[in-house]
Amino acid sequence: MRKAGLLDKKPLTATRKMLETARKDTGTKKRTGAWHGVVTYTEYETRYYFRAMESANKEILEIDLFTRRCLAFGQTGPRFRIFLDRGKEDFASWDMVNEKWSNAKIDMLETDDDRYNYTYRGRNYATKETLNVVNKYLDTGCMKDVEMAVLDFQAGVRKIELGKKHKLITDVIDSYMNMVPDRLPADWMKFINDRVLEHSVFYTKDTRTGYCTHCRLHVPVPTDVRHNMPGKCCQCGISVTYKSWKMQKHTTYRTTAAILQKCTDGVHYVYRQFHVDMYTKREEYYVPEIVTNENQRSLFLLSNGHSIMGSLKHYEWGEFRYTGIDRWCDEGTGNHGAYRSVCFGYERSVLYTGNIRKLLKKTSLQYVPLAEIVKSMGRERINVLKLIDDMETGFPYESFWKMGLKRFVQEYIKKDHNSQTKIKHLTGKPKPWELLAITKTDIKQAVRLNATDRQLRIIQKSVGIGVSLTDKQVEWFDKYMGVHMIMDYLNVQTPHRIIRYLREQTVIEKYAGSLQHNEALHFWTDYLDMARQMEWNLHDRSVFFPQDVKRAHDEAAAAFTIWKDEADAEKMKAKDEIMRGNAAEIRKAFCYSDDIHMIKVPECYLDFKHEGNAQHNCVATYYDRAVEGKCIILFIRKKQNPDENFCTVEIRSDEGKFSIIQNRKAYNMEAPEDAKEFMETAVKEAQKIADRMAAEEKKRIRQKIAG
Repeated sequence: MRKAGLLDKKPLTATRKMLETARKDTGTKKRTGAWHGVVTYTEYETRYYFRAMESANKEILEIDLFTRRCLAFGQTGPRFRIFLDRGKEDFASWDMVNEKWSNAKIDMLETDDDRYNYTYRGRNYATKETLNVVNKYLDTGCMKDVEMAVLDFQAGVRKIELGKKHKLITDVIDSYMNMVPDRLPADWMKFINDRVLEHSVFYTKDTRTGYCTHCRLHVPVPTDVRHNMPGKCCQCGISVTYKSWKMQKHTTYRTTAAILQKCTDGVHYVYRQFHVDMYTKREEYYVPEIVTNENQRSLFLLSNGHSIMGSLKHYEWGEFRYTGIDRWCDEGTGNHGAYRSVCFGYERSVLYTGNIRKLLKKTSLQYVPLAEIVKSMGRERINVLKLIDDMETGFPYESFWKMGLKRFVQEYIKKDHNSQTKIKHLTGKPKPWELLAITKTDIKQAVRLNATDRQLRIIQKSVGIGVSLTDKQVEWFDKYMGVHMIMDYLNVQTPHRIIRYLREQTVIEKYAGSLQHNEALHFWTDYLDMARQMEWNLHDRSVFFPQDVKRAHDEAAAAFTIWKDEADAEKMKAKDEIMRGNAAEIRKAFCYSDDIHMIKVPECYLDFKHEGNAQHNCVATYYDRAVEGKCIILFIRKKQNPDENFCTVEIRSDEGKFSIIQNRKAYNMEAPEDAKEFMETAVKEAQKIADRMAAEEKKRIRQKIAG
């Protein structure tokens, strides 16, 4: 709206009746909310007061809005001046307080009154003359409330404006969607029925026959059939689940299918994803109803060795921006942004393979057996776009698949392209064994085994430490242990001896699949770790393979504690020198004792550590602060047993004034009353000594300066 000249004319002022009505409107006190959140507020009879006038040429209507609060305080000017232009379908509002223009609709104007204190709209004041002017100008055809008439007009204007903006967006989307082929393959529904859906045979024991949802025929069932028993239809050969006619009233199965197609522009490719639902009901004799809905599309380019991610454009089917219109939208905007895949465009789906060979012809992927790989995975849903991107950026699916590592490829795809096997990123055209950091001989072993992801990682790890495993040993580690830390010791003792020891001493095969419950294995691995750190000779079989694992573990733990203390003491030697100096100064002040208690000042890191271990507290973590003088740590001992731990105390000094921060027994329990009283007296005595020492130090400094 052209705003020049709109404010030249003075605004209307409040009439005497408006002022009187506002003053008399004292409101009614009301409460809302539950017992735990009651809100008290005042609800007034009238919210807004309006006056209106047309411009001289009757093109623009000015509506002046007055608030109850302003009128009650005696203000005669409006809070907002609202200008409507019916011919140009436009509006604007002038804020009288902040002196600025606003394009907000009337329901969003900041009028400084609590709009929620009114239970419904339309509680407004306007004379009959004002109502006539507003409704005639806006051609409402009735005597609408001024606020509602203005709001309807403004909403209509916004809808037109929004429609123009939306068209700019939808035109771009439609230009891409028009490139998507109109038709699906002729055998699309056969693919859905054969490879996407999971089928059932609904049987009755009396007749020993059932209805197959795949071939839709009545077929004989096994004599030992049970409800939810897996099997195969004897007619079509497909895998089914047997379901009892009496026990199963209905079934619902939802899955996802997808197809890759070439766009009509001859350049782009499109990934189309469909939600597939199959319903069966007993009253309809379990004849399946299959519904497919396309819900996602992703357009991309294949560019010979470059990732497709940079060219991806994602779209979803849903309601377009609160318009009530269902159509293709940009990703994340359909259904008000409420519906999105966990990872948009990568929702797992079963891929149609009938057109793959022709689709990839004359592309960089033409020799990759994509159709064969996907088909081999049956109904397994996969991240199709990630698979295409991996193939495009050089992951050697073709080499691995054709040389015989089919199980590894299948697991790699199932695990969303994350695997235990380490794969190097090398430039040029590396050999498959180079990517796996193994030798050609090792990859032959993997092919011989048709290795799984974990088996390949076991081979990889053994190669990394310079050990060769037999096929049976690889299978044994895969079945009973996986890639366990024990494999780190395969170059210390032979795999044969380690496996034999695991079988005999840890009964590993009994715990296959639940190693966390194998106590003997945990003791042995802990023992080996401690022995390695203490540099024991693990090449000695009597050291590496203890006959009594528990006893060896306990003895090693005791030795390890002593060794660790010595190692820690060596590391802390420089800090301990500082701590000993601090301790000497602390003793000068904290020298108090009584008939029962005494104070011990720790001098080194081991003192802190042993106190923490005995008292089961974290005093060892205070060591660095004690070295830096940020705190004072003291141990209270009883005179009768000076070596027995009793209480641990933390003292702080704030500008030379001591205070007790903590005084704790074992397990951080409160100190006994006698220990508390002793420490309070000790601090008072220490304060006296410290003050005297500080005074003497000041006197010494003054004498030195004077001299």
